[in-house]
Amino acid sequence: MYSTKYAVGIHILSLIALKQEDGITSDYIAGSVNTNPALVRRLMSDLKKSGLIQTKTKVGVTGLMKPPEEITLLEIFKAVENRQDLFAIHTDTNSDCPVGARIGCVLESINHKVQSGFQEELGTMHLSDILEGLGNI
Repeated sequence: MYSTKYAVGIHILSLIALKQEDGITSDYIAGSVNTNPALVRRLMSDLKKSGLIQTKTKVGVTGLMKPPEEITLLEIFKAVENRQDLFAIHTDTNSDCPVGARIGCVLESINHKVQSGFQEELGTMHLSDILEGLGNI
């Protein structure tokens, strides 16, 4: 199972998109997410490195780098998740066993298809879809 970084990353970007004033702080965001401001700052750093947010020292986040319609959920996922593969394959199987000797190759092919579909689907969805789902806040 993945961490919650992806969901928190979307939460952060949604707050930034919906908050009209400049200078959203990590403390403010952490209050909404109900988590530690240090985690928020780490994720904000990842989002900034990926070109998704603008920040100013001692001010906080000053906005998104592009419109929500242009930020895909795949971009957000890749920005905050270190582990991108959905599944890992157990590599220490018994090569003398007919299943153990070949299961890795079979699963690798299936996992590749699932991973491709997952990333393709995230690439079609945008931050604006999330904001639409949130409604008028």
